[in-house]
Amino acid sequence: MSSLRMAISVLRAGGIIAHHSDTVLGLACLPHAASLVRLSRIKMRPQNKPFLLLADSLTQLGDFVAEDPTLESALTAHPTPTTCLIQASATCPAALIGPSQQVAVRLSQHPNITTLSQAVGALASTSANLNGQDTALNFVELRKQFGPELDYLYDSGNSGSGTSSRIVDLKTQQILRA
Repeated sequence: MSSLRMAISVLRAGGIIAHHSDTVLGLACLPHAASLVRLSRIKMRPQNKPFLLLADSLTQLGDFVAEDPTLESALTAHPTPTTCLIQASATCPAALIGPSQQVAVRLSQHPNITTLSQAVGALASTSANLNGQDTALNFVELRKQFGPELDYLYDSGNSGSGTSSRIVDLKTQQILRA
């Protein structure tokens, strides 16, 4: 079985994968309640700290976000990966919603994330680190931090910039992280 097929199979079965992205190494699952609770536990992260959604297209975000005509331009206008905070929809899982009733979303340009999300839909994702620790820089470090907790290491090439994405709050138009 190819590594892509394995990653898809693990995600569809409710599993957690490690992956490369257009920013840093990440952990991902499908945005289902049980998987999100498990991802919080694996990261030792408070359950009230939401995850972001990585998607290939705005269509994949439709069930999670309220309509906002500025979303597409905000996600694509900047040359670096940009995460936008946008009003969550009524059907968005609680584990993705922050205290201001917003959800973090990013359209990934990483070819392996786009291929994955085309196959399974939007991914709930987070940086590959235990809560409060530095993000793993490679899969060796990742294995040291998480041991056997992860269901699959989708080692599909290199991550992008090595730095976290820019974050923009669409409600206030503030840049929260440049």
